[in-house]
Amino acid sequence: MKRMSWTFRVPFQNIKNFVVSRPPAVIFAFCIASFGIVTLCLSLYIKHTSSPLKNPDEKGWNDVAVKMNKLNMCLLAPGVSPSINTTGMEAASVPFEMMLPVHEIWKNFTVISGSIAAIDLGLRDHIGTNLSFSLSLMQSQNKLCLNLYHPWFVSMPHGAPTCNSLQFNPFPKSIGAFVLPREDKKLTTGSITPKCADNSAFDVKLLENPAWTVLLGKEERARSSHHLMVASLFLLASFFTILCFAAVRGGSSSKPIKISNPGRIELEDKEPLAP
Repeated sequence: MKRMSWTFRVPFQNIKNFVVSRPPAVIFAFCIASFGIVTLCLSLYIKHTSSPLKNPDEKGWNDVAVKMNKLNMCLLAPGVSPSINTTGMEAASVPFEMMLPVHEIWKNFTVISGSIAAIDLGLRDHIGTNLSFSLSLMQSQNKLCLNLYHPWFVSMPHGAPTCNSLQFNPFPKSIGAFVLPREDKKLTTGSITPKCADNSAFDVKLLENPAWTVLLGKEERARSSHHLMVASLFLLASFFTILCFAAVRGGSSSKPIKISNPGRIELEDKEPLAP
């Protein structure tokens, strides 16, 4: 009985010595265990929840609206045509409601057009590609028809109704616009980028439509849950490996190397395990 008690006491003593003597390894093991538990819980949640879950890998029109809302635009001078190209382009037209109050710029114009970088819309796979756009005011006066003209290799989201940009604008009063650099509504004189006056700067605030959110399907849920489960098992297995190492070798420590004379190194024996 005494021998059995000693046998069980040694691993716990080794773990205690491991915790005291190796704090960085303990913190690392704790982080691995925490990530493993969180990943496991997330895997079970995705598998068993009945709530709709957004698909992070698929871009929807709500994502486009979020990106558009972060942009600052500037009107071109009257009579200056925007640099747009619609030749050979495919078109996508989606109706958006605007946040209230509607910007006063729409009291004077019904169509605003220009060019926007694909990366500004979150299309990071098409850096350097510019997309022509137009914003057409619809009959309700707080609704816009967003038109995006894109080359065939740039795919646009699906699942939203289309709109006719000229349906409610038989005689549109249009003007061009360009996208300002981020966080730079007023540009200093002498900058290579055109300046924008206060009365010409505006932004577009589009409302998201919950019906356009791209959700995870049944198969996608199962696949995501499986991948997270595998990741959690790997993390937890790594944690228990460190725990076993601590139980077996955690109490052992090596004395420093003692050099008796040049060319000869002596390493003293390790200390025995504590009883």
